[in-house]
Order: sequence, then structure tokens, then C-alpha cells
Amino acid sequence: MASLSTASSSQTVTIRVLAASTGISYRISLHPSELTVANIRSHLAAAVPINDQILLLGPPYKVPRDSTFQSEEILNSLRLGDKEDDPSTSSIDASSMQGSAGEDPKPRFHSILSTTERSGARRLFLFSKQALSENAPDPPPCRLEPVDLQLPTDAPGSSPLNMTQSTIASQPLHQALSAYERQFMLYLCQGRVLADGADMRLRACQQCVQEQAVIARALRAAVSNLSDHFNGAARTRTEFTTTFQTKTAAHASLLQRFESILSSLGNIPLHQSLVTIARGSGRIMETLLDTVPVEKERAWAQQCQTSHDRLITLFSELDTAFGKLGSPSSREEETKQDLIAEQEVQKLSEEVQEKAQAIRDRQAERLEKLTADHGTVVKIIMDAINAETEEGKEDEVQKAFTPLRQISNDSKDVVPDMEADDKELRELMLKVSKAKTEAMKRMKNRLRSVSAAQSSIQRVLSSVNVLKSALTQQCENMVHLEHVAELSNSYRDFLSELRRRRAYAEAVSSNANSMIERMAVMRNDEL
Repeated sequence: MASLSTASSSQTVTIRVLAASTGISYRISLHPSELTVANIRSHLAAAVPINDQILLLGPPYKVPRDSTFQSEEILNSLRLGDKEDDPSTSSIDASSMQGSAGEDPKPRFHSILSTTERSGARRLFLFSKQALSENAPDPPPCRLEPVDLQLPTDAPGSSPLNMTQSTIASQPLHQALSAYERQFMLYLCQGRVLADGADMRLRACQQCVQEQAVIARALRAAVSNLSDHFNGAARTRTEFTTTFQTKTAAHASLLQRFESILSSLGNIPLHQSLVTIARGSGRIMETLLDTVPVEKERAWAQQCQTSHDRLITLFSELDTAFGKLGSPSSREEETKQDLIAEQEVQKLSEEVQEKAQAIRDRQAERLEKLTADHGTVVKIIMDAINAETEEGKEDEVQKAFTPLRQISNDSKDVVPDMEADDKELRELMLKVSKAKTEAMKRMKNRLRSVSAAQSSIQRVLSSVNVLKSALTQQCENMVHLEHVAELSNSYRDFLSELRRRRAYAEAVSSNANSMIERMAVMRNDEL
């Protein structure tokens, strides 16, 4: 998916392109004058070779053109898509939607996948032709880091205690105090590793779930684009079927009646004048049938019949091919499985938002406690050592062990608890990575089926064009037979027209003679 943000200072536009197969996003910054499809493709060449790239922008999902990225409306909709997918925005929305007083206190989590397209947001997806091929390898398994955390076994660095004097360092009580400090330093270092690991695991889980949401959106785009192709093919089928059936029905009727048409021509006598003219030319013609090259027309009719039968067979095959393209109802199971997969992504997102976030927060709180405890231990020890040199306070070192033991007892379960939570968070991280691996495999199979369906649609539409050309040629061929079928009516109209013209000529001649006679009478009267 792609989205963009503008930097007014540099006048650049940042496009975010989403890889359909992996969910990874690529950000491309270009000057508005360089914002073309070719430039975007060249920047993505490292991820997918240019010749293998398929870009879909939507909704509605279409292959973008250069003019597309010059539209401010498109750029704004891409920005809106970025805002919807921004994890920081999602977390803010989720935290701000807690139940208020008197309402259900359970948090309402931000939906990582919107169920509608009413927001007007658009995204730009990158597909790979190579990934759509039958021989495309399975995507590599998703692996999130860190898998294992290495906890220190010894307190690193030097002790902050000022116990360098040989007379003090050699005393057993001072050595015990130093051991307490080293123990708490070890707890602190182990807690810091576990807390930092929780941060990294949480970010890895959030990013991985976000990529799974991208994969789900990309599948929506592919299915939507397929639906557009299918609907276009369905319209073509309806229009062509109507035309084909109308014309072939007329052709079939004519071919079926052709012999009877010839017979009827044999029953229509020619006008005696035409018979006389024909005899004057050495030909004998008595009926209208004698004016038709019967054998030639019969051979032509047989050829048209063969072509007609072939057209009917091809149309039947084409209709079968259209039927194999399926229908919305036939794809209902796939749509249902896609919805289930999206719901699983949403559940996983909520689990990460709730469970992983809570563990990360607990780890941070425990680290704060360990940091505070270590500081308290160092202070107690330093106060005891410093007071030891004062008169009357020789037993201060001995007294320091009481609060140190108390702090030690209070802190002894902190690191084990952090390790237990880290184990739980690690299992969640592995669950998330496994879910993405399965999502990528399913995406590969679904995209392959979508690609195969689109290829089938293209083949069927190509067959439609071939059949259209064949039908056009058949219509031209049938014109000869149609002339024969219309010969009797044309002959009658011909005779009728002759009679009309003769009657008209006689009427004109009669009126002219009458006028001449009248003029002669008028002249005689004048004389």
C-alpha cells in the first residue's frame, strides 16, 4: 500500500508502497515532478524486478497511471491510508477508548483492519508476477528477534563501594556487604536485559501483526480487482449472448427454410415480357427459380450451415468456459475463509495490544524497582561503612544486614517473575511469527488462484473476440442467402413498381393530350 506525506521544506512527496506477499512497506521520497509510475517502479526494483512488478492502487483497485499521482485527491487519500495504518495512532486511539464510569471497563481495541471503505483512504500495493507462478517457492518462514535473551551470570563492572583500603577489604563483614551489592547489581543487570528484551519483543510483535494486516488488505485488493474483471466479463457475456442468439436464430431459420424457399420460387411464373426477352437471348426462363444459380446457392447454403454448426459448438464451449469462471456464490467459501483469516489477525492484534503491552509494562516497573533497590543497598552499605569509624557506632555494619536481608527477601522473586513473563512473551512472539508464516503461505496460494482466475477470464474474453469475428463473417456470408429469400418479395415489388410507373406514364400522357386538345379548341375559338 502506499501513502504519502509531504515535506513542505523540501517539497518532496513520500509514497508508502506495501508488498503484498510479505507485508513489508517501502517508503519512496520523490519530488512532485518526478512522481511517475516508472520512477516508483525503479525504486522498488531491489525488492521486485521491474518486469515482475504489478501495482494496484485503490479502492477501487486499478493499475495506476502517471496522471493518478498528480491528483491532489489521490494524494490526500493515500495520506489518510497512512494515518489509519500508523501504529502510534492506533495505540493512542486504543488508550483513549477505555470505558468511562458506569460503562464496561474493558478496553475497546483499535481495529487493525477496517471493515468498510467509507473513510476514503487508499493504499498502493506491490505484487510480484514471479510469486504468482505455479513454480514459485514457498515464502521463507518468519523469524522474529530476539529469540533468546542471554542473562549475565556475574555482576559486570566494578563496585561503586569505596572499599579499597586493605584493612577494610580484609574484614569479613565488609566482604559480605560487597557481596550484597554485587548480588543486587546482578539482579539489576538481568532485569535490564529482560526489560529491554520485552521492548524489542513487543515492537517485533506489533510490526509483524501490522505486516499481516497489510497482507490481508493486499488480498482484498487482489480479490476486488478480480471481481472487477469478472463483472466486466459477465457484462460482455450478457451482451454477446443476446447478439449471438438473435443473429444465429435468424440464420438457423433461413437455412432450415432454404429448400422450401427455392421450391416456392419455382411456383412463381415470370412475366411474359421477361420470358420473351430471355428467349431472344437464347435462354429459357419460365419461373423465378430459373433466375437463381441453384446449385451454387445450395453449395453456399451448405457451407453456411457448416459454419453455423461450428459457431454453435464454439458458443457452447465458450458458455461452458464462462460457467467455469464461477460466480459470487461459488466463491463464497473462499470469501468466508478470507474473513476468518482477517478476524484471526484482529484477534492477534488485540492479544499483542493487551497481553504483550501489559508484560512490557510490568517488566519496566520491575526494572525500576531493581534500580531503586540497588541504589538503596548501596546507600545502606556506604552509610554503615562511613559510620563505623565514628565513636559509639562500631556495630553499624552489623545492623546494616537487617534491612539488606529484608530488601533481598523482597527482591528475590523479581528476576524469576521477569523470566516467567519473558517466557510468556517469547511464546507470544513465536505465535505471531508462526501466524505470519501461515499467512504468507495462504497468501501465495490465494494469489495463485486469483491469478489463474484472471488468466481464465482473459482467455475467455479472447475467445469472445474470436467468436465475434466469426459471427461477423457468418453474417456477411448469409447475405447471399438472404437475397434469395427476399427474391420473391423483391420480384413482386418490381412488378408492382412497373405497373405503377406505366399507369403514371399513361396518366401523364392522357392529361397532356387532353390539355393539347383543349388548347387547340381555345385557339380555334379565338380565331
